[in-house]
Amino acid sequence: MNSEITFGTDGWRGMVNKDFNEENVALVTQAICNYLYSKEIERKGCVIGYDTRAHSEKFADTVAGILAKNGIAALKTETFCPTPQTAFAVKKLGAAGAIMITASHNPPDYNGIKFIPDYAGPATTEITDDIEWEIETLVDEGMKGSPAERTVGPIKKIDVSNDYIKHLLSLVEQNVIERAKPKVLFDPMYGSGQNIFMRILHHMDTIVVPLHSYLEPEFGGINPEPIEQNLTDCKKAVLDNKADLGVALDGDADRFGVIDSKGLYLSPNQSLTLMLWYLLTYKTIGGAVARTLATTHMLDTIAEHNGCRVIETPVGFKYIGELMRKKMIILGGEESGGMSIAGHIPEKDGCLAGLILTEIAARFKKPFSELLSNIYREFGECFDERIDIAYPDEEKEELMEKLKEKPPRKMADEKVERVDLRDGVKLVTANDTWILIRPSGTEPLIRIYVEARSSKAFEQAKKNALNLVKRN
Repeated sequence: MNSEITFGTDGWRGMVNKDFNEENVALVTQAICNYLYSKEIERKGCVIGYDTRAHSEKFADTVAGILAKNGIAALKTETFCPTPQTAFAVKKLGAAGAIMITASHNPPDYNGIKFIPDYAGPATTEITDDIEWEIETLVDEGMKGSPAERTVGPIKKIDVSNDYIKHLLSLVEQNVIERAKPKVLFDPMYGSGQNIFMRILHHMDTIVVPLHSYLEPEFGGINPEPIEQNLTDCKKAVLDNKADLGVALDGDADRFGVIDSKGLYLSPNQSLTLMLWYLLTYKTIGGAVARTLATTHMLDTIAEHNGCRVIETPVGFKYIGELMRKKMIILGGEESGGMSIAGHIPEKDGCLAGLILTEIAARFKKPFSELLSNIYREFGECFDERIDIAYPDEEKEELMEKLKEKPPRKMADEKVERVDLRDGVKLVTANDTWILIRPSGTEPLIRIYVEARSSKAFEQAKKNALNLVKRN
C-alpha cells in the first residue's frame, strides 16, 4: 500500500500496475468509505463511473466490491460515461458522492480516481485533505478491509443518460440548431463522450460525422487531450466533409477542443471568449463571470463592458465549482478547456461546451475565426500561449520558491503592477500583459502562461518568462 497517494487539482492519478494498482485503488476506496461514514451520509449510496481505458471497468468493479463490503450501495453506471454525467448522476439520485475511474487526458498507461462529492462538482481541497488523512490512517494502522461491524450493501446498475441528455438540451436553444441543421464533425478521441454527444446531436437532427468514435484503449497513439497538435485528423476531416465545426472531447469528456469550418483550431481561451460574448449578447442572464488565474483576461474585458463582475480563482475547476454553488455564475472557464454555465452542475463539461458552440455555428453560419475577428475589432486584439516545460518533480518547489522570493519588477519595457502568489507566480503590468509560472499538480512539468494585447508585448513577455524558468 502507498501512503504517498495525493490528490492533485483534479484527483489522484498514477501509472497502471505500478502505483495505480488494485491494492491502492482498494485503499483509496476504503478511505472514501470511511470519509462518507464520518460525514454520516453513507446511506445515500455512491455512484461509480468509468472511462474507456483498458482496465477502467475492472477497477470500477474493485471499487464496487469495496463499497458493498462497507454497507454502501454501489451504483455503477451500465457502461463507460463522461465524468460530468457521473457528477450529474450524483445530483439526480441524491447520492453521497461518486468515484470516477479516469485519467482524463493523460496517456493510456495512466489511470486515476476522481471523487465527486454530493454537490456534484469537483472535490474541494478540504475534502481531498480529509480523504488523504483517511488513507494515511489506514496505512499507519495496517488496516485491510472494512470494519467488521459494517454490513454488506447492494451493487446496482444505473443509467441516467436520458436525463443527462434532456438536461443538456434544456441549456441551449434547440430550435436554432434544428432549423439550421449544422454539420458537426465529432471527435471523442476514443474517449467516454462518444455515445452521449452523438445521441445529443442526433436528437436535434444535426448531420454528424464521427471520427475516432470507437473503443481503442491506446487512443490511436495520441494522448486524449483536445489540443491543436492532437487534432490534425480532426482538422482534415472538418475540411474534407465541409463541416460547420469540429468538436473534440478529451478522454472523460470534461474538456473540449474546437475546429472551425475553415479548419482553424480555436484555443480554449478563444472559445471561452466567443462563448461569453455570445451568452452576454443573446441570452438574458445576470450574474458574474469566473475564471482561473491562467485564463484569458479577454473575459474581463467583455464582462466589464456588459456590467458583469469577474472573479479570479486559483487554477483548478474545483474553485470555479465552489463559486457556482454560492453565486450566479454566467460562465465559469479555465484555460485548459473546462467550462460550465448557470443552470448546470458545478462541474466542467465538454459536451455542454460542444452544444453551445454548435448553437453558435447554427445561428451565424460563419467560421468561428471570423466571429472572433469581429470581437477583437470591438474589444481589442489578444495574444496568448501556454508552454509546458519538462521539469523534475523534486526541483519544481525550489524553482517556485526562488521566483516567489524575488519576483521580477519589470517585463521587458513594462513595469509589473501586480504580483499574485496564490497559485504559482503571476505578474501583471498596467497594459494587462501578464505571465503565470506554476508547477503542474499531476505531471513533472512547469507550465508557463503568457498573454498580451499586442504581438510585440506578447513576444517580449514570452521571452522573459522562458528566461526566468531557464535561469533558475
